[in-house]
Amino acid sequence: MTDPLPPRPPSPAPSIPSPRPFVDRRVRSRRAVDRIAHEETRLLARSLDILAADLPAEARLAGILDLLARTVGATRAAVVADGRADGPARQLAVATSGPDDEPAARALGAWLDDTTKKSRAERAGSAPAAMLLARRALLPEGRDAAASQPGAAGPVYAAVPVAAARGVTLGFAFARAIDPEVLRERLPPNLARHAAVALARVTEMLTIEHELGTLRAGEAERGRFVSTAAHELRTPLTGLAGYLDLILDGGVEDPDIEREFLERSRAIVDSMTALVGDLLETSRLEAGSVDLVVEPFSIADALGDVAKSLLPIALERRVRIQTTLPPRMRTAVGDRRRVDQIVTNLAANALKYAADGGIVELAGRFDGTDAILAVRDEGPGIEPEDRDRIFEPFYRIADHRRIAGTGLGLSISRDLARAMGGDLDLASLSGTGSTFMLVLPGPAGSTGDAVATAVADAVSFEMDRLEALAAVRSAERARPALRSAALGLRPSGSLEAGARS
Repeated sequence: MTDPLPPRPPSPAPSIPSPRPFVDRRVRSRRAVDRIAHEETRLLARSLDILAADLPAEARLAGILDLLARTVGATRAAVVADGRADGPARQLAVATSGPDDEPAARALGAWLDDTTKKSRAERAGSAPAAMLLARRALLPEGRDAAASQPGAAGPVYAAVPVAAARGVTLGFAFARAIDPEVLRERLPPNLARHAAVALARVTEMLTIEHELGTLRAGEAERGRFVSTAAHELRTPLTGLAGYLDLILDGGVEDPDIEREFLERSRAIVDSMTALVGDLLETSRLEAGSVDLVVEPFSIADALGDVAKSLLPIALERRVRIQTTLPPRMRTAVGDRRRVDQIVTNLAANALKYAADGGIVELAGRFDGTDAILAVRDEGPGIEPEDRDRIFEPFYRIADHRRIAGTGLGLSISRDLARAMGGDLDLASLSGTGSTFMLVLPGPAGSTGDAVATAVADAVSFEMDRLEALAAVRSAERARPALRSAALGLRPSGSLEAGARS
């Protein structure tokens, strides 16, 4: 006989702890070679995502640069590549978010450009690389915020040459100093090679986009040009046909009227001949087939000859031509015949719009080694909204259309100036006058940046002169009124005094 077992309490439910957070042990436990292969795969996958994104090529370039910056822990990345003999010159690209971010981007680009030049002589003599500020479509994710923290030290720059891509160097900006060995670990050679391939691909896309945009813009401009040229030719042809039909149909019996119609027809033919000549000149300039004989010439001689050739027109219009010439020994470099053509066109336009008794001045001076040929007038001036378009083909200001012209002279003049290594620009003040300035390099030569600086300085100088002239004229107009007012008050006072006495 056995004793019954005592009653037992119910068994508690089993306790199952929650799982620990997932850790990718395969990555953490990999060998260095495996980790590098994993980073390469991840960089390639993200690069392909960026390249396949529906974004402009410029934004994709910025995305690749930001991906590189995140890969190495930098705040910004840039790339510079040496130019090829059959391709574009040395180029540099930096990612930027907008105007507020541009100074930091330009600073990194300038440092990388200077650092990657081989020798001190190359740094001193070569021009800066063409810098592209690639605008981001969105702000990059995961950027190091230390660079924007108050009181943070200035950026620390580092360069990584890509051995597999000759002439290509990556540049990075860090919020704090980084050990070169750590940077090499974060961006090993294979990873840098893959980054260079992605950058080359997106740069090629960007080049194709720019070329397509240029072609489309050129095609649209060509279509507008052909349409406008056809209109400009058809209008005088209609008038010419009308005059000739009247004469041939016997509708004009008076010999004097018939002669007048023939003279008008001849004037129309002359204007059409000038228009066709300008169209041919514009076509040659666009095709780059204009033959230029570029050599030193005297600025004083060129301006003096133009003034003499236009003297009969000035006398007919009762306008005085004034010259302010530099010493004859001071020379500029350009095609003397084309320079005469440009200055003659500018001065002839000034004579057209000058008032009776006005002055047209031809002035020459030098800004350093660059020559400045200025044509000044005291005409009605040009409104600001017209100044940017006045050099466009066929563009004419509404108030000026009553005066004969083809609308191509200024466009041709600027293209010729740029073909000679110079430029043409305008300063104007409404109601006071205008100054057209032709800037040409001197015998020592000049870079495009130097010419652009000379043009900007010349425009500023002429605007100051025009504003001073406007102030003087305003004071002269006010002086007679003040004198009359003063003279009118004195008799009144004396009469009142006499009446009181």
